[in-house]
Amino acid sequence: MKKILLCSLLLSSIALGAQLKDGKYTVRTDKSIWFWYPYTAMVVKNGEIVSAYHDRIKLDGRKASEDESYNKNMYRKVKVNPEMYSKLIPEDFFKNGKDLNKMDGISGATDSLNHFKSQMKFLIEKSETDGPGNYIMKKSEL
Repeated sequence: MKKILLCSLLLSSIALGAQLKDGKYTVRTDKSIWFWYPYTAMVVKNGEIVSAYHDRIKLDGRKASEDESYNKNMYRKVKVNPEMYSKLIPEDFFKNGKDLNKMDGISGATDSLNHFKSQMKFLIEKSETDGPGNYIMKKSEL
């Protein structure tokens, strides 16, 4: 219920013209999922989200989308991998007019899509209040 209310508030504030503060925003979780941290980034220019990115990362900066072994193994199991969904998820966000509720599921990457949505909601809120920065959110808030 809390997430639904938060989403409604965020979407209505965007619709009402709440000004997003320009800059680069990143967020990762405080705890890993299978040793990888869900990670999302966005850039706001002139009050509009102009780019978004989603992946899983290690604390040393390595990205799952660039890990050949991880990508091969995941693709073999579910026919999608971080190399693919790190592009598909943000593309879907923009294709759907930046409306998180209209985004389509990606078979095999449901968790990653849900993580992106939660983290984008978090970053949108930060862009309305705190401003650009590198943030950490609780894994339990995904």
